[in-house]
Amino acid sequence: MVMGPLVTLFLCFIGSFDLFMIISTLSTAYKSWMEWEEYHFLRSEFQRMTLMMNVAGGPQITTNDNEYFPFVIADAITRLSSRRRDPQ
Repeated sequence: MVMGPLVTLFLCFIGSFDLFMIISTLSTAYKSWMEWEEYHFLRSEFQRMTLMMNVAGGPQITTNDNEYFPFVIADAITRLSSRRRDPQ
């Protein structure tokens, strides 16, 4: 993410560069930074949903299967939002 563009800049300064190499390095660095930003966004969303799930009193259903775990969190968040709308 950082080293590729730095190496390209160094090669530009010493005069040993290729236009294709520069375009390839910059596009790879851009893609890596976008994936890193998406990872951090998804991690913060997961933390927010986990906190909401804990506020709801934990999940009402459980699973050991990672494929169905997002549905457990969605169930807890749905129960929390329904509690807020329908006071008993």
